[in-house]
Amino acid sequence: MAGRRAVAATGLALVVSLVGCRANPGRPSAEGASGSPRTAAEALEQAVRRLGSVTSYQASVAVSTVVGSKKKHLSGEVASRTKDQAVQYDVPSSTTDDPGSSAVLLGDRLYIKNFRLLEVIHKPWIGFSLSAVKPADTDVMAWVAQVRQPDPLLHARMFTASKDVHLVGRETTGGRPATRYQGTFALSEALTKLGPAERTEAQAVYEEFGTTPYFEVWIDDQHLIRKIGLVVRRGTKRRLNATMNYSIYDTPVTITPPAPNEVKNLTTPAGMPV
Repeated sequence: MAGRRAVAATGLALVVSLVGCRANPGRPSAEGASGSPRTAAEALEQAVRRLGSVTSYQASVAVSTVVGSKKKHLSGEVASRTKDQAVQYDVPSSTTDDPGSSAVLLGDRLYIKNFRLLEVIHKPWIGFSLSAVKPADTDVMAWVAQVRQPDPLLHARMFTASKDVHLVGRETTGGRPATRYQGTFALSEALTKLGPAERTEAQAVYEEFGTTPYFEVWIDDQHLIRKIGLVVRRGTKRRLNATMNYSIYDTPVTITPPAPNEVKNLTTPAGMPV
């Protein structure tokens, strides 16, 4: 089970720098423009409000995990459309033994692509309804969590649970000026900021790695998150490091289901060959 969840978590991110002087949690922001946040906590609240109105985002995601002696690292590209909660997550091939994978979430339908499926079902995609997923279908729950977790609004809401978030300073990320903040949060408190489905998925991703994630977040002058870094540790044998870089907001994205003749539709996801 731990191995499965670790694989799922690899849709999430890579380690970010842990350096930077800590300031007091309520330290005023260096920004003096009208409407700029006065505290780090206010900056997060402003980001939550702004992200709540975005129509789409695109991001690069990188993740590394350690579970016991097993280490994994993956990176991918995510595109998401808000109006119908559509998400596409592409993980390119990294080695000759790893053909890569894709996941497309459209409404109640989840499609998963991996060329290893050709050896089993002779089609590159499988598809099924999320309404058929049961709590015991842990592989599927992990896939759904992986696809949805890069959502910047979800993270911004979790970060508002932080009691020690503080300003680090002004930096440039992705060619854009932004303000960098650092902090930690209790996972149990952060989960209360989410809806029931989001809570279950976030718990599935993070809980096995630790209960007090460390985060860094870069917020631009339009209150949009441009970069997130997360580090979650449980001792020396379980660790998740992640980065998410958000390059584009509010630009139309095309997310469509795979061609029907390439999909093996399953009535139940239990025992799916992925």
